Amino acid sequence: MKITVLAENNSRIDNYLLAEPALSLFVEADNKKILFDTGYSDVFLKNAKKLGIDLSRTTDIVISHGHNDHTRGLTFLDIKDKKINFIAHPNIFDEKVGEDKIHYGCPLSEKQLDEKFNLILTAAPYFLSENLCFLGQIENNKSCDIDDSALVYKSPEGLIIITGCSHSGIINIINHAKKITGVNRIYGIIGGFHLIKKSSDELKNIAITLQKEDIKHLYPCHCCDLNSKILLAQYCKIEEVCTGDEIIF
Repeated sequence: MKITVLAENNSRIDNYLLAEPALSLFVEADNKKILFDTGYSDVFLKNAKKLGIDLSRTTDIVISHGHNDHTRGLTFLDIKDKKINFIAHPNIFDEKVGEDKIHYGCPLSEKQLDEKFNLILTAAPYFLSENLCFLGQIENNKSCDIDDSALVYKSPEGLIIITGCSHSGIINIINHAKKITGVNRIYGIIGGFHLIKKSSDELKNIAITLQKEDIKHLYPCHCCDLNSKILLAQYCKIEEVCTGDEIIF
């Protein structure tokens, strides 16, 4: 499996790629080429071009949840191909409005996307291949973002989990992935862990649980602030993630 970071909050010195407070990944596994989230703008397209990634080869688009820092890039994606599966939870189109009355939901409607792609909207787990699964609705999700989900890949070393923001809870996602796949070993996790504004006690409990999982490759990014990464690093070996990175499992 190879994961290329098309858009992330951070970029590395001297790579001259664009960063934005959003997330987009290009996942290659089992003869699948998956666009996982599209960020907030056309940054993911510009970076993909510079990295030599031809997004017209995409076989599947997977949306982790309906927030616009993961879906607004769809408005810039000039691809129309009914052979491309568009996979997401049915509730990604729910209206989302902040306390400031600003809309932060998916900018495109179900009808608009159905005209471009083969829509697969499912709250149940959906296998893209024998080893690759969209987890659907995560059990014990107590957030208002019921549509928040993730991808999991069954590798020989254990599960590799790819998250967007983990509004449903990173530990809930881990437990759900184990249940769906029947595999208890977690080999790697990459994506947003939604640890911003967590209390020290909450962060510590999450860090201790992750430590017990003995995860070999842990890539917290996007919605993880410096404070949460510092605390996680006291319990687990974490690795940096930046726009343009290629991560091979």
